[in-house]
Amino acid sequence: MDVTPDSPPSRRAWLKGLALTTWAGLVAALGLGLGAALRLAGAGSGPRARPRLDLGLAAELKPGQVVSREDVAILRDAQGLYALSLVCPHLGCRPVWRAEEGRFLCPCHGSAFAPDGRRLMGPAPRGLAGLWLELDSQGHAWVDPNRGVEASRRLALG
Repeated sequence: MDVTPDSPPSRRAWLKGLALTTWAGLVAALGLGLGAALRLAGAGSGPRARPRLDLGLAAELKPGQVVSREDVAILRDAQGLYALSLVCPHLGCRPVWRAEEGRFLCPCHGSAFAPDGRRLMGPAPRGLAGLWLELDSQGHAWVDPNRGVEASRRLALG
């Protein structure tokens, strides 16, 4: 049987094309499903540990002053130095220090936090988390963002 370029495809050719397209779709769906399953399996490995942060010489930090790097803030009050996580407990936005208001404000949904991390207002269910803070032999303040502590913990300066 001769097929001319102007004649419609035969029923057999049409079914072959349909079968090939179906198989290609199934292979693509299987590949996407396998990729999603592998990503999900890798997601259980937990959060990656973040490196400690050097926030400078502790003696240079004056009472009431706030120094922040990345998502960590170090503050000093009459009892000593302390560090807070700048991750809002509501949805994970980054609160910013507003010196003129004397508090941390979350730009996403309006939560406000006192300098000691207490929740003042907003949808956040609790205050900012405290972080482990230590001084090295040269007087530098180091914060471990992977290690939480009570927000009331202070590091006394001698």
